[in-house]
Amino acid sequence: NVRIVDGNTICISMGEGITREDIKSLLLGAFKLDDVDLQADNSLTEVDPSCAREGEILSHPIFHQHHSETQMLRYLKALENRDLSLNHSMISLGSCTMKLNATSEMIPVTWPEFCDIHPFAPADQVVGYHEMITDLNKDLAEITGFAAVSAQPNSGATGEYAGLLAIKNYLESKGEGHRNICLIPKSAHGTNPASATMAGMKVVVVDNDEFGNIDFTDLKAKIEKNKKSLAAFMVTYPSTFGVFEEKIVEIIDAVHEVGG
Repeated sequence: NVRIVDGNTICISMGEGITREDIKSLLLGAFKLDDVDLQADNSLTEVDPSCAREGEILSHPIFHQHHSETQMLRYLKALENRDLSLNHSMISLGSCTMKLNATSEMIPVTWPEFCDIHPFAPADQVVGYHEMITDLNKDLAEITGFAAVSAQPNSGATGEYAGLLAIKNYLESKGEGHRNICLIPKSAHGTNPASATMAGMKVVVVDNDEFGNIDFTDLKAKIEKNKKSLAAFMVTYPSTFGVFEEKIVEIIDAVHEVGG
């Protein structure tokens, strides 16, 4: 992308695959500039001596034990085998979106038709993206019965934050902006309390029982204690313990009964 700033300045936005020769060809073809100093950015590709590392590097023995591609591959495989992965069992993390999608469903995001656009590309260059996202949001809203759907959050954590802001604004629209308590079980994903705090809410932790379920007795006690200020209850489903809460409907009803 090329943007003209003024009579003496232009801005060029490019990807990593662009070379100095490409820039030279662009400046010559579009602006008839054939005598351009393209070395001005050399400092961006060099390390200032004041930042250079001093002393030994890669001194750990592991860097000197593997001297062939096969040895290195076996070492990496040994590390992999120490980890719990999807080819061993279910991973008990509840809000990791990619875990819940098959590989075949994730492949399209690698297609150049989707993945090569710059996040700050001009609006007139992403009309197709906007049409696709708008249609998807409309279809999801119709399928789920929601008034609207947003594709803006790009992770579980930002989705939590967006949801909490929606709850907060909804309560304020009802004249209940004083509600600022967010109940979060110990089994929740680690981002949950962080999202609630960023949304300006106060976190109250709910216990779990010996099987990893939400302690319903403790939940009801904390709902009763905070019922006048309760804004929301955040639940990861399945939880980070890998549990699908059997009383999820009762939990939701209990929160709704007091205005949360």
